[in-house]
Parts: sequence; structure tokens; C-alpha cells
Amino acid sequence: MDKRLRWLNNLLCFEVAARHQSYSRAAEELFISQAAVSQQMRQLESNLGVTLFTRKARKMVLTERGKTLFFACQSGFNEVINGLNQIQEAPLEGDLTVSSTQAFCALWLVPNLHSFASIHPDININVLSSNRIVDFNEGHVDLAIRFSTSTSQLQHPSLVIERIAENSVFPVCSPSFMEKCALNTPEDFIGARLFGLTYEDKVNWESWFEHADVDLTAISLKKTAYTSSDLALSAALAGQGVMLASDIMVARYVRSGELIVPIDLPHPLRWKSHLVYSKFSPKENRIKLFCDWIKAEMPFKTPVTSLDEWRARLGDTEAL
Repeated sequence: MDKRLRWLNNLLCFEVAARHQSYSRAAEELFISQAAVSQQMRQLESNLGVTLFTRKARKMVLTERGKTLFFACQSGFNEVINGLNQIQEAPLEGDLTVSSTQAFCALWLVPNLHSFASIHPDININVLSSNRIVDFNEGHVDLAIRFSTSTSQLQHPSLVIERIAENSVFPVCSPSFMEKCALNTPEDFIGARLFGLTYEDKVNWESWFEHADVDLTAISLKKTAYTSSDLALSAALAGQGVMLASDIMVARYVRSGELIVPIDLPHPLRWKSHLVYSKFSPKENRIKLFCDWIKAEMPFKTPVTSLDEWRARLGDTEAL
């Protein structure tokens, strides 16, 4: 056997440090000190006779040889994990940790989760609400429900990415706000209080106005930014302004009449929802059951293209 396999501990530490581009974050994942990570990397570089990292600002950036070793380590460790999973497949009953955005967890997942529990009482779902993209290598999450305007942005060789729905985005507000502001044309929205998401640079009001052929030159919009859609929704329900909302997030409020769609002009971009999980998870059977459930339960699998179509899908035309 190749004597270099004696350095397996160093190689494992290297894979984690290279993945995070940080010795401190590698130390957190491995539950060792940053000094220990640094020492293991010095030992590995010395034994190999090559430089694996260079420091750039706060990041440890891989050299070309470091990149070659990193890809090889990832591939090799994934094969080992796959083999372990084949001989240690988890039983069907047990825990499953599901991660998604704060808004999706609050507005759709949690209100509907009881139906999964009634079908599969032996599977305990732990919900992790976070707007941060989770790292499956850390082992804290089994399945994520992610939203993006592009499926290709989520691709990774160690992950299964399954697109399950495509959701349209409409402006919504309370009936009282509509009565006060009379939002009948795109130009009417210029003077209204507009709710958006912090750091959202694609599905935002500026691109909605551009789609509506409204020139915003020399116009300052009245905007309030929130870190999560459920916070913006609370403000919209309170009659404080109008928000751009995914149909799946606000359907029940539109159906009840608490929110209305003031104008039949959806945003030109749509949110695509995806199921994401590791190809090598030992909980594959549990994950499959949850994926089958959410694909059957989730509404609006295809995009709504008009207000009339949304009315028809909600099955309650009078509520709008």
C-alpha cells in the first residue's frame, strides 16, 4: 500500500480547509484548534514537497497543485462515504433535518407539515429555518428546499438537485392599502411604500418597473427592505405597503381576501424551487418519502401567468 496513505488525517483536514478556504472554519467543523489545522497543513505540504495554499486577505486560496489534490480528495472521500452508506443504510424510522428559508418554513412548510406526520409518524422532521445556503458536508442538514431564479446556480457534483416547481411573483397588498393608494397602473406604484428583500438584485421593484416600461430616471422609490419575505408579508397584511410575493407564499392570504393583487402584471422573473440533498446520504429512504410528499402537496408547480389563472387555481374568484 502507498506509504502516503499514512497522511489520511492530514488529507481529511486539507479537504475541509480547502472547501472553506479558511483554517478557522475548518477548525470549527473538525472540533480542533486553528493552530492544529495550520500545523497539519504545514506537515502535509512538507511531506509532499509542494505548496497547497496561499493567503489572500482572510482566505486561504488553493494553488494549482492544491486544486488538483482537493478534487482528488473530494472524489475519494465521497466514494468512501458511498461505500459506508451501502453497508450502514439508516432505517426508515428516525430523524430528518430539513432546511429552507425563514419565509418558506413559516408560510408553507410548518403549516402543512402535520399531513406528513400523519402519514409517516415514525419519521421526526426537524425544521431548520435559515436564509444561509447550508453546507451538507457539515452534517447538520439532510435535505434543503432552495429557491433560485436559475437551476444551474445550484449544481454540485456531490448533490442531487431536483426542481419541483416554478413560482410567479405578483405585487400584493391589503384591501385597505389598495383603497387608499388606488394602484391601478404601474405608474401608481411610484408613490406607494414598496416592500422588498435585502440584497435581492433580480426579483426586485426596479426590474418590475423596467418590465412595465416605467422610466425611473430621477425618481426615488419609497422602499423598505426586509431580510425575509414573511417580515414583508406582516407589513403588507397590516396595510403599510405593497410587496412582491411568490404565489406559493401568499396564496392562502389572497384566497381569504386579506391580500389582493392590485394589478395583473407579474414580475418577469420567477422563483424556481428545488429539493437538494447529498448523493451519499444514509437516510436516502427517509429523504425519498419526504420528497414524494412535498412534490404531491406543493401547489403552483407550473408558473401562473395571469391574475385570471391565479383566480382559477385558487378556486375562489370572489376572494380576489
